[in-house]
Amino acid sequence: MLYDLIFSLNIVLPLFLLIILGYGLKRFAFFNDGFLRGGNKFVFYIALPVTLFRNLYMSDIGELLDLMFIAFLIGMTLIVFLVIWGLSVIFIKDKKILGAFVQGAFRSNFALLGIPLLFNMAGEAGLARAALIVTFVLPLFNIFSILVLAGCSDSGKKVGPLTIAYTVIKNPLIIGIALGMLASVSGMTLPNIIDHSTSYLANMATPLAVICLGAGIVFKGFDKKFKYAVVASILKVIILPIIFIGAGYAFGFRGYDLAALLVLAGTPSAIVGYAMVVQMGGDEYIAGTVIVISTLASAVTLTLFIYTMRILGLLG
Repeated sequence: MLYDLIFSLNIVLPLFLLIILGYGLKRFAFFNDGFLRGGNKFVFYIALPVTLFRNLYMSDIGELLDLMFIAFLIGMTLIVFLVIWGLSVIFIKDKKILGAFVQGAFRSNFALLGIPLLFNMAGEAGLARAALIVTFVLPLFNIFSILVLAGCSDSGKKVGPLTIAYTVIKNPLIIGIALGMLASVSGMTLPNIIDHSTSYLANMATPLAVICLGAGIVFKGFDKKFKYAVVASILKVIILPIIFIGAGYAFGFRGYDLAALLVLAGTPSAIVGYAMVVQMGGDEYIAGTVIVISTLASAVTLTLFIYTMRILGLLG
């Protein structure tokens, strides 16, 4: 059991120490807002897409496309979103709070934290599962976030299907995956210079992404709406992982698949969701506070989930 605890800590704590480092560096003005914006942009538009490209380029696409797992991911994501939104409408009457609450409760920070976590847990096999999640679930996060925030906004903004489709298609992570699949299927071989360069970029993705994640955390103090942020965070890092893991186990998924479901459901609320709330007129306090609480709490909850799943033999 001690070995399982150490295994769990070794997966989670290195990444959260980098989050703490990023937070501290920003608070002590080691780097400024310009560096943070540039760093996040570099990670999102270059480093992470290159990481996913390389993983797929070096993989057998036929072995990755598990249709049963893909259908489960899509179905569970849709069900969870609809249930959270449906129940939240009953208890939350303020539309601005409602939109930020629902998005904060279901949208995972998978791109920045989930991908490195899965790699720590399962190596290249974890990245293969991460590629499926990025391809089939992250677009749903974008679509559902737009729908709920537009539906709860008082700004009068209308969002059409073409706008949603364009938002998904232009996502650099999706582009990186598409190019990786094409490279794999075509059987092409990258020149050594390009291969080494992309390898260096991929190696930068995790540390820079997680440091920027920590630097972007801002706590806006306590407010009468704080309770909504707490409830959304509990849903995000405790309730959803239990639901996803339980349903996944019932459907026969084991090992790396369960690890992927845990990371998808158990990672904290996405920082990019804050920007969407601001842009679409939602409650900024709820959006920002959910990110802070869920990020801090997930350091403990993810460790406990991994440890529990290890001792139960669910992760191999």
